[in-house]
Amino acid sequence: MEYFKVGVQTLHPALEDSEAQLEGYCRSRTGLLADDGQRWGVLIFPGGGYTRIAPAEAEPVALAFAAAGVQAFVLSYSLLPRGWPRQFLEGAAALAWVRANAGRLGFRPDRLAVCGFSAGGHLAGCLCCLWDHPVLRKALGLTPEQVRPDAAVLGYPVVNELRYLSPLGGEEELRLDRRVGRRHPPAFLWATGEDATVPVENTLDYAAALRRAGVPVELHLFARGPHAMGLADRESARDEAHYNAHAAAWHGLCVDWLKGV
Repeated sequence: MEYFKVGVQTLHPALEDSEAQLEGYCRSRTGLLADDGQRWGVLIFPGGGYTRIAPAEAEPVALAFAAAGVQAFVLSYSLLPRGWPRQFLEGAAALAWVRANAGRLGFRPDRLAVCGFSAGGHLAGCLCCLWDHPVLRKALGLTPEQVRPDAAVLGYPVVNELRYLSPLGGEEELRLDRRVGRRHPPAFLWATGEDATVPVENTLDYAAALRRAGVPVELHLFARGPHAMGLADRESARDEAHYNAHAAAWHGLCVDWLKGV
């Protein structure tokens, strides 16, 4: 396993005043069959309501993907009071940088997914819906081809919860269920019916929007479990309530789905 950490200034010089950072968790090249250059990469956005970076949705998730043969990267993005489009720009810069370095990071440049949880799911969704937004070219000089993800993995994402979106600014622009287009990448969604923080309707509304746009979507709704379960296993659960061996199946299902996209 190769681990690295870089500041967002390395990702893009226009973000020199940012404190965001990117961490990489990549399997080393050892000459085995899997080192054929065909791996997927995944850029992970932890949740935290845009006020914190949730640790359970960061390194444990990256290590699980790496163990499954997917090169993983975690972005700790800017938090409030910094609002739109700061986090969006950081996410786009990270995606473009990771893709540009795909060869040495050990994955195929056209196999780069975004994975986000809760507010991080909203940020990942922004990249899936708004990859052609003019602000990306104006602020960063990035093209749609550089920043469009190839797949999306969203866990209990914020889609239309205005209490989270309003502090960012531009809340109507940021309602993802109204921004899904036909070129949204294929998506894997999961949530729990007992989530009292980000109601499951957020995930269901997003899945419905993807269906209307003709975008391939796989949806897993687990009956039990609170918000912010992460992997839902003991490696990421902060207490017994957040451990659910049944819901933890989402990750294996996701890896199988991703390798078939």
